[in-house]
Amino acid sequence: MAYTYAQLTAFLLFYGFLGWLIEVAASAVKDKTFRNRGFFDLPICPRYGVMAVILAVVLPTLGTNFVLQYLVTLAVVSAVDYMAGGLAGKIWRRKLWNYEKNTLFGGEIKGSALAMLKAGVVMVVVLLLHPFIYLAAALIPDWVLWIANLVILGILAADFVLVLYAVHRSRNEQEIQAAFEKQQQEQSALQGKLGEKICRQIWKRLHKAYPNMEVSPGENEAKRGEAGNSEKPVFARGICLDKLFWVFILCAFLGDLIETVYCRAVGGVWMSRSSVIYGAFSIVWGLGAVLLTVVLQRLAGKQDRYVFLAGALLGGVYEYLCSVFTEVFFGTTFWDYSEMPFNIGGRTNLLYCIFWGLLAVVWVKICYPVISGWIEKLPALQAKVVTWAVIVLMCCDALLSAAAMVRYVERNAGQEADNVIEVFLDANYSDEMVEQVWPNMITVSHTE
Repeated sequence: MAYTYAQLTAFLLFYGFLGWLIEVAASAVKDKTFRNRGFFDLPICPRYGVMAVILAVVLPTLGTNFVLQYLVTLAVVSAVDYMAGGLAGKIWRRKLWNYEKNTLFGGEIKGSALAMLKAGVVMVVVLLLHPFIYLAAALIPDWVLWIANLVILGILAADFVLVLYAVHRSRNEQEIQAAFEKQQQEQSALQGKLGEKICRQIWKRLHKAYPNMEVSPGENEAKRGEAGNSEKPVFARGICLDKLFWVFILCAFLGDLIETVYCRAVGGVWMSRSSVIYGAFSIVWGLGAVLLTVVLQRLAGKQDRYVFLAGALLGGVYEYLCSVFTEVFFGTTFWDYSEMPFNIGGRTNLLYCIFWGLLAVVWVKICYPVISGWIEKLPALQAKVVTWAVIVLMCCDALLSAAAMVRYVERNAGQEADNVIEVFLDANYSDEMVEQVWPNMITVSHTE
């Protein structure tokens, strides 16, 4: 995908702001207060913008080779962080942040592990969020983007010049320290209102989810004492949306793994069984596990035959509806059991209904109680935050996958791209890529 210079500059500034938001939110959760994380007076961390722009240009050229994409991301993230730490030290003549330490080039195992984790997060964000950011930017005329870019860049440049002047006219360590503290105070004054508002909203949401959680700074001592004596919060207690989401993610991954191994064992080939463009997740398995969990919990204490019969009926209907859904909304089919005995419209059959019944018994009686216990042992605060992040990314993945699938069907029907969204989908999700992700997908028009 070819970007204009106005778009690339806008991406640089936007991702710098997004990086600032993420760091402020992380410090709010960790320290329960606002921490100034901006390099300039504006709420921007430029190194995130640099990383994102480089990766937005480079990653699409690597196709679906996710291993190579990750290695490139790891190298870029580590190099940018390393140079950012060194540049900050040169500007202020002092060590401000340990960016170099938490990179592949820092020479420490812990730092390398953190760099690998960060690279994974950055890669996922660029692959899943960037398409939506690009489409939003593509709707704005370049001249409007340039005006906004130049205004922000002008403020950043002026601030940078003032920082250099304040530091380099200082003659000793005390003067440098005074200049640094003054600049930090100015930053806090400009960024503080927004940062503190973010902190308050985060803790408001967390307290709503976990009323017994330790209170955030600023509340009275009586509430602190009351919270200190309360029960430790449990993440995703009982059957709730948080737990069902993680049941969905775990079973979607395991379902994809099971089908992949099954295809290898039976057909002798490694074949993608994922439902989404990015990641090994089978939506059918994930939603099926959620459905079995919600509907069959009342039968958990009953004899196995009741669970089996209910699971067989529920699973058969669910599989049939999934087939109808993909055909009606996406114009595709992913399985056809017409040649198997006792099939129903080729969408399901008696044998697979029996499998669903057996799976229901194993899930309700054995697997779910164990998995539920594992989920509830997760740290409540951290797990809640991660849940929000993964929900957003999974929704982006699902939307991109649905759009790529629909556009694939349209291309096969001979429809040319006639808007920026379709041009973007054609450039980034080619027929070859779609067929690699969904090798068994058949467009309905091919079967007519």
